[in-house]
Amino acid sequence: MVRRRLAAVLALVLAVSGCARVPTPAGVDKDLVDEWSMLDEAKVPGDCWTSSTSDVYVIMQRPGAMVQTPCDYSHFIETVHVGQFGGSKAQGKQAPAPDQLAEESRICDAKLTEFLGAPWTHGRLQLLVTTPSDIQWLGGARFYRCDVAALRTELGVLDPRKETLRGTLRAGGSMLLGCGIRVGPIEEWDDITPVACTAPHNAEFVGVAHSTTGVYPADGKATGKAFAGPCWERIRAYTGSSERTLADVGYGYWPLAGEDEWKAGNHDARCYMMLEHKMISRSLKDNGSAAI
Repeated sequence: MVRRRLAAVLALVLAVSGCARVPTPAGVDKDLVDEWSMLDEAKVPGDCWTSSTSDVYVIMQRPGAMVQTPCDYSHFIETVHVGQFGGSKAQGKQAPAPDQLAEESRICDAKLTEFLGAPWTHGRLQLLVTTPSDIQWLGGARFYRCDVAALRTELGVLDPRKETLRGTLRAGGSMLLGCGIRVGPIEEWDDITPVACTAPHNAEFVGVAHSTTGVYPADGKATGKAFAGPCWERIRAYTGSSERTLADVGYGYWPLAGEDEWKAGNHDARCYMMLEHKMISRSLKDNGSAAI
C-alpha cells in the first residue's frame, strides 16, 4: 500500500513539473519520504483474549475471532508462551496449517504444563496453537502463540474469568477435572456437568489415555477401538479395584483432537468412569475392594 501511494505522488509531481516550475515553499526540503513513518514492526499481540463466540471449537477454526483485552478484564483465553517459526516454515507464503504444527504443539504442551502445574488435558481447558493472520504474516510476523482457554464443560463452552490460569492444575486447583453428572445415557452421553465429589454424581475423571492406533478415528467404532481398552486400564489403575468390584462401572472417553490436531500429534482422550443406575457422593480414587 505504501509503495502504491508513493508511485501516485511521484506521478503527480512529474505531471506538474512538465507544465510549469512550482516554487518550493519555505521549510520544505523536497524529500518526499524522509519524514514518513515506517510500517510498525510486526509484533505479537497481547496476553489475554475474549471473543463474541463462546464456543472454543469455533475459535480453533477461526482464530481471528479472538479480541485482545487486558487480563484483569473478563476474558476466555490466556497466552502462556510465544515462539518463533524458523527454517522452511518461516519461508512460506502463509503461516503453517494446523496439521503442520507438531513441533510447536509439543513445545506448547510443555509450556502449558509448567504454567498450569499439570498437563492441560487434566483440566477444563483447551490448548490453542495460534498463528499469524495472513496480513500479519505478509507484514513479517513469524510468531506462534501457546494459548490456553478456560472451559465450563467438555462441550467446549468458554468460561469467562478475570484471574490468571497459572497454577490452576496444581493439587486442589480450580480447573482440575474431578467428579460430575453425566448428560445423557451412558451409551450416548454428550457432556459432564462438574460437581464436587462430595455431592451426588455418576461420573469421575480418571486420567488421559493414548490411542492404541496411529490412525485418526473417523467414526464411533474406530474411536472405541482407539480408546476403550486404554480408558478401562485407567479406571482400574485409578480405583485399584478388581474386575468384580467394578462390575457395575462403565467408562466413557472424550477425544481431545480433531483431524488436524491428530496429524499434529495429539492422539489422546480424557477417560471417565461412569455409574449407570446410581449416584454416589465420594470419589472412587483408591477405592480398592470397597463396594461401589
